[in-house]
Amino acid sequence: MKKIIIFITIGMMISIGQAQMKKGIGPMLGTRGVGIIFSGQWQIKSNIITGFETRFYDIKNDSELPGYNRFTGQALNVGDKALFMVPLFGTVRWLPFEGKIANNFSPFVEMKLGPILAVDGNEDTRKFSNRWGKAGTIMTYGIQVAFGVDFLQMGGSAISPSIGYEYLPMGKEVDGRTNYNGTVVNITFTFGNNRR
Repeated sequence: MKKIIIFITIGMMISIGQAQMKKGIGPMLGTRGVGIIFSGQWQIKSNIITGFETRFYDIKNDSELPGYNRFTGQALNVGDKALFMVPLFGTVRWLPFEGKIANNFSPFVEMKLGPILAVDGNEDTRKFSNRWGKAGTIMTYGIQVAFGVDFLQMGGSAISPSIGYEYLPMGKEVDGRTNYNGTVVNITFTFGNNRR
């Protein structure tokens, strides 16, 4: 299954390489953590946009709390996880009402799937080299379905808030969980040279 998803993702990225790419960046907030998104999009039809999305997804523990050490003056997190993920999703966005709404917004449905690199560090130490020096890695896959709206701006740029659900199985237990499924809220700022 993983090989099929990787093959489809790479095939999509190669087949749409001739069109002009719009780049995007933005924050994301998920049930299991927070992160930052980087994306590229190609419009292949008036109502279909394909592309890719990668992000740095810092996984938080359900019982993680911020703390302060009065003796050293340092802020720290108590009960945090040393786990982050870097998904590389191929994306397909469908704009069902494109050209039917006479305004600058366009609702969409988006499907994302692809491989994920999970890096699991040592939670028991605060020193960077000890925490991440011999971190274990896991290759898995993920799928996300999202609903959102493109708010078109002058010059072809767009602001695209969306909410969705993602399925992130680990294949084994990682930091007490076998999956990191949950709701995800994205806000992507896309920069482009022309208005759709």
